[in-house]
Amino acid sequence: MMVVVTAAAAALPLGVVPFRDWLEQRDRTAALRVEVEAVEDVNRGYDERIDALGTDEEIERRAREDYGLIRPDEEAYVIPPSPRTEREIPGVWPFDD
Repeated sequence: MMVVVTAAAAALPLGVVPFRDWLEQRDRTAALRVEVEAVEDVNRGYDERIDALGTDEEIERRAREDYGLIRPDEEAYVIPPSPRTEREIPGVWPFDD
C-alpha cells in the first residue's frame, strides 16, 4: 500500500506540470487568435483600399482631393479661408482666468 501511495505521489508532479503548461498554452493560443483576427481585419481594410485604387473613379478622386489636379477643360479656383479676427474677451466669469 505504501508503495502505491509513494508511486502516486511521485507521478503527481509529472502530471500537474504538463497540465499547467497545457492550460497556459491554451490561454496564449486564444489571445493570439484574437490578435490574428484584429490583424486580418486591418488587412481586409487595406485590401479594399488597394482594390479601390485600381478604379478610375478613385484615382480621379485622389488626384483632385490630394493633389489639386483638374481635367484639361476645367478651371480651378482657390478660395482662401477668411482671416482670423481677434476678439476682445471680457475679463468676467466665465472668461476670466
